[in-house]
Amino acid sequence: MLQIHKSTMFNTLDSFDTEFSADSVEWCPANSFKDIFVCGTYQLLKEDEQTYKSKYSKRLGRIYMFRVVDNGCLALLQNLEVPAVLDMKWAHIMYEDKILLGVVNSLGYLQIYQLQNDAQKETLELLTEKKVMDDDEVLALSLDWCTGRWVHDESNPKIVVSDSKGFVSLFEINKTELNQINSWPAHEFEAWIAAFNYWDTNVIYTGGDDCKFQRFDTRIGTHAITLNKIHGAGVTSIHSNATKEFLLSSGSYDEVLRLWDTRNFNRPLSETNLRGGIWRLKWDPFARKYLLAACMYGGFRIVDCERTETPSITVEYNEHESIAYGCDWSFLDTDDIKKRIFKTEAQNVVLIGTCSFYDHSLKLSATFLKNDERKL
Repeated sequence: MLQIHKSTMFNTLDSFDTEFSADSVEWCPANSFKDIFVCGTYQLLKEDEQTYKSKYSKRLGRIYMFRVVDNGCLALLQNLEVPAVLDMKWAHIMYEDKILLGVVNSLGYLQIYQLQNDAQKETLELLTEKKVMDDDEVLALSLDWCTGRWVHDESNPKIVVSDSKGFVSLFEINKTELNQINSWPAHEFEAWIAAFNYWDTNVIYTGGDDCKFQRFDTRIGTHAITLNKIHGAGVTSIHSNATKEFLLSSGSYDEVLRLWDTRNFNRPLSETNLRGGIWRLKWDPFARKYLLAACMYGGFRIVDCERTETPSITVEYNEHESIAYGCDWSFLDTDDIKKRIFKTEAQNVVLIGTCSFYDHSLKLSATFLKNDERKL
């Protein structure tokens, strides 16, 4: 029986050497596949390796797909050789009975993969792809799906992508094709992050290396309707809360987590120093009151945001030996974990995937959330 030690909070279950530098972890939200997750990697070739002839140029990548099996062990399902991966996100809901994974890469493409399940064997198959702009030097940096409230509607899902030239592009998936709806210059330097307001998906938030935090409304054009530079360095992460309509989180190289009421962008609800540059923020998929943060040289943190004016760090994870880049929560609840993974007496157990860059390390951990009201 697995013992969840409340004193250490994070309990490492298994590790995997990704060989290439690891920067992205994303758990599948689909009901029968919540024990599956993917990890993306990014490897910049050294000068003496650039004679390697590859259609992927100087940046190589892999997508690993895993299943968590008995006792929290990692079973590798697939290893895809791809251009370097900058970000990945699963669509929150199925589209035409398809489970879709969006990937943005170093060649400037948005790719859509479909999770196939043939003869009880899961694989990712490329469904469609489209370049974000006609520029061989552009890197696609981040993406978000409009489906974050888990609401089915009759329209085709939209995807927003940010890139290294500071542009933001809006796409729509139609059957097996990607159509670009619009593209506009949003930042003077790298647009590190673009994210939907899940409560009004006409609204898009962006953050860039120019320290700008912006809000756009796609119904009225491509000029920011809100802009502030309160972040002390590049804005790297933005995530809308799918349970609380007006709650938004942002992270920056300045190490400060900011919570926002989207009705007032003059100043944040709170500012919390996480002691590390914040590369990714993820609301937990249950009560959505906890944030999982990848804090680069500061490791990983879980932040209790129930009191939005006074968030508190509840747990830290410092077992990685390099830059903390990728992190995500499993959508498995405690009953699923007990049934599929291992026996434990602990309540409110969650699984978390984390990965780090130069030590090319992926880790699966278990922890628990106190007073956790599951709403998934």
